[in-house]
Amino acid sequence: MLVDLKFEIINITAMPRIEVEKMLNIFLLRKKRGYNQFELSFLMGQRDFYVRDAEDLTHTLIYSVPFTNIFREIFDCDIDQIVPDITNSDYTIQISIAKNESDLVVYKAERIFKDGRIELIATLSAEPKDLLLESPSIITEQSVKDWVLHQISTGYFTGPKNALQILKDCEKEFDGPVRPLFIANALKACNGTKGTSKLARKKDGNVRFVYFY
Repeated sequence: MLVDLKFEIINITAMPRIEVEKMLNIFLLRKKRGYNQFELSFLMGQRDFYVRDAEDLTHTLIYSVPFTNIFREIFDCDIDQIVPDITNSDYTIQISIAKNESDLVVYKAERIFKDGRIELIATLSAEPKDLLLESPSIITEQSVKDWVLHQISTGYFTGPKNALQILKDCEKEFDGPVRPLFIANALKACNGTKGTSKLARKKDGNVRFVYFY
């Protein structure tokens, strides 16, 4: 449990404050949507551990400006929910670090207000690729796999599709939220073995992975 961990305050030098706050905003948005680190990386069209590295407060990776509009699409939110206004803030961000019983690094982010109040923002740590966070989705993985296979047979993948496009089309079909992990697994299963169709993957002009047949 968090209360049993011994946190030590650390100085963050890898990220400017605005990037720390932006990362925390995106962390909260993805948690609210029920996306794990891998799922958000997948929807961004990036490598599997991109978000895991971005949420590592000792890592130098930050979310660059072009990702802002992608996040707005993913989370259907306004820009001020992503990019913080720190010009007149009455608090500072304090980061503490600890290790849990599995020797996994855990970060704790808090707002420290001028009046002495302390507000917990989030706790962060590396997540398994197959972690199923609490989600409003009731669509099964098999249903998603069947949908992907059907799209291959009807020519949907003749033109390259990025993961976010695929998710939105799948959610439109099922009229509800779908776990991105299930789509990622279905795409990976289309590898040409055991009689399955083979989908190819490459980076497009926006440096995002796209999938095509």
